[in-house]
Amino acid sequence: MSSYAGLNPFMSTSVGENDLWNSASFLDVPYIHSVPFGALRIAVDQVRAQHRSQVRFVRGAGGSGKSHLFARLRRECADRIFYAYAPNPPLQPEALENFILSRFVSSLRHPARNAEGKEAPYSQLRLLAYALLKPVVEQDLTLPELHEAWADIELETRKEMIHQAVQLLEADHPMVPRSVLRCLLNVLREDKEHLAAQWLSGAAYLTENELKYLNVPEPLARSEMGLVIQLFGKLASQAGSPAVLVLDQLDLVATQPQFDEMQRLLFSLIDQSENWVVLIGLVAERFAAWDAALTQALRGRIGVPDSNAPLGFRLPVIDMLPVANEQKRLLLNCRLETPELVEQRKKDGITSAIHPLLEEDVARLTAGGAIFPRHLLAAAAEVYAMRTTPAEQAPQPQVVLPAVVVLAAAAPVVPAVVEAAPVPVRVVEEAKAVEPSAAVAVAPVAVPQAAPPPPVVTKTPLAEKIDALLQQAIDAAKAEIAPASAIDLGERVRDLIELMVAPPVTISEGDIRKSYDNFDGADRWFEWGGSKVRISTSDAMRGSFIAVLERLKEAGGDTLLLRHDAAPVSGQLTLELLNVFKAKNTFHHMPAAESAILAALGRMLAAQREGSYDQLATEPPAIKDNVLAALRNHPLLRGLRLWEMIQKAHAPKQAQAAPPPQSVLSTIARAQEAAPVKPPPVPGAKPPPPPSQPPASGTVAKPVGRPPSAPVSKPLARPPGAPLAKPPQGVLRPPMAKLPPPSQGNAA
Repeated sequence: MSSYAGLNPFMSTSVGENDLWNSASFLDVPYIHSVPFGALRIAVDQVRAQHRSQVRFVRGAGGSGKSHLFARLRRECADRIFYAYAPNPPLQPEALENFILSRFVSSLRHPARNAEGKEAPYSQLRLLAYALLKPVVEQDLTLPELHEAWADIELETRKEMIHQAVQLLEADHPMVPRSVLRCLLNVLREDKEHLAAQWLSGAAYLTENELKYLNVPEPLARSEMGLVIQLFGKLASQAGSPAVLVLDQLDLVATQPQFDEMQRLLFSLIDQSENWVVLIGLVAERFAAWDAALTQALRGRIGVPDSNAPLGFRLPVIDMLPVANEQKRLLLNCRLETPELVEQRKKDGITSAIHPLLEEDVARLTAGGAIFPRHLLAAAAEVYAMRTTPAEQAPQPQVVLPAVVVLAAAAPVVPAVVEAAPVPVRVVEEAKAVEPSAAVAVAPVAVPQAAPPPPVVTKTPLAEKIDALLQQAIDAAKAEIAPASAIDLGERVRDLIELMVAPPVTISEGDIRKSYDNFDGADRWFEWGGSKVRISTSDAMRGSFIAVLERLKEAGGDTLLLRHDAAPVSGQLTLELLNVFKAKNTFHHMPAAESAILAALGRMLAAQREGSYDQLATEPPAIKDNVLAALRNHPLLRGLRLWEMIQKAHAPKQAQAAPPPQSVLSTIARAQEAAPVKPPPVPGAKPPPPPSQPPASGTVAKPVGRPPSAPVSKPLARPPGAPLAKPPQGVLRPPMAKLPPPSQGNAA
């Protein structure tokens, strides 16, 4: 069984974002949740026919299959929709539009799917551009045919076709900036596709040369992001396919400002745009909060009139129900038919389609009432691990007593004492003395026995399981097409601090966004343990980054500025301001590997809040506190350079030691020692020169240059002599020397 131990098909109990885009690894049973999926398809078909945006709430407990349902919609309808997945939005309400636009464009950069369900050789974004280019194409081609023919068209001809398509779009959408339309169609040029997609997603880190190459003056302004989101819905309508936006993992949307911003987004997609299908996945508790927070105006736009509902309108809800017995068996059979298991059975010559499980295992798993799929898969994973454990840990087989032969003159039969778990056995009374006779064979009798107790299965250590999940999340983050934004970086820093620091942690917003509307990142104060640290993130370039540095130049040593390494730092003024900032504070140009670890942490925390790890068979159990403790002690997180910088910036600053207080006697003594002893004045002696002042610390005393002048002799001032006694009266005074004439005074 050791060859089957590593092929457990029940270990994956949830659908991650990587599974959503990787259709090859998607295992699905269409019969399960067929009713909710049918409701989603009806909404998509209605929007395709009417072009009026609609909203649906998908409500279900953790593990009920919401993410799986969203993945099935992408797999089954991807050739007829533009699909975008936006999980775990930021806490900052003002950053929601930037987040939605970034996630929408990055989702469209994933491969499209054709009618056969296979991935197309072009992205959804390129497919949209082909649909917008089609009016200027003379031939009647399908979009796949246009893609094949596009490579054979000369470059100058392609440029001219793109120019004509831009002009047509300008006529249809006069309020949209020309740079937006130009970048949207520039994704059809292989040399500009990547840069154009980054610009459309609101990336602020494009260099001046890259902007010049795209022929746009500056990055997309924050004030224009909502307009671009609305434009995508209208352009998708022109292409004939609804734009499906999935908002998932919204458990952190809990404050009224967040609800207000969400409502503003939905209003704009309904009233100012068209062709949107917005799917909002919520657990039952969070749906109750949304139901209480939404206004009557929005409920009237998206709801159904109902006098018993709050404010007279009932929200459109699609409920996820647990699976029953037949659906349980279908789910187990689907997992047991993975290609790896089928190949191993074929190699071992085993014909059972459920091996290494037994029929009794399947019967036990499918018995009982309805259950959510994740719980069923977790239980099946434990049974599979039990069946693939080594032989010494395997359960003992049922005991069937063999044929009992009663011999003549046999000795009394005494039941043997067996040191084992108690099981029901047939009691054999002591044999009585009988006459010698021939042996009589007794037919074997099957003894009914209770099911043997399951063996003690060594559960996976939780730290080991968390390490494996974290590594998978890191690999998925590295495979992302577009890098994370500065807003995402700020959210992941918040996740890291809340994980690593013992509560409570007080978080407050900084003041950059209040004074600078085009701020592209996050600015927060984190306070715990009596100290606080300010963390700002920005990937902006040129004037926008200078504006951020100008607002941080007065920071007093408790600020950490973060920036992705994809965003370079250049320009003389920028470097000067950055050096001024680094003189007291900390700047970290974060490498891609560190960003991937933070992104993986964000995914795991979101999955934990959704209950994705509750059913893991680990020791200790994968409850919330244990999962967070395992993440907190993980060496990859504790060894992050960012975490070291946060601790250093948060550490209380040591104030300069003040001199010890001086006593009165020591002050007098020190003053007497410092006072120089002046000699008694001597008549006619020159006064001593004044003491030279030592230069101040940190400065260099330089002589002051003076122009040369003629030497000037000045009379020396004599110190005052002792007063002369007045001669007595009648005594002649000595003659006094005559003064020189005035003209000779200077020459004396």
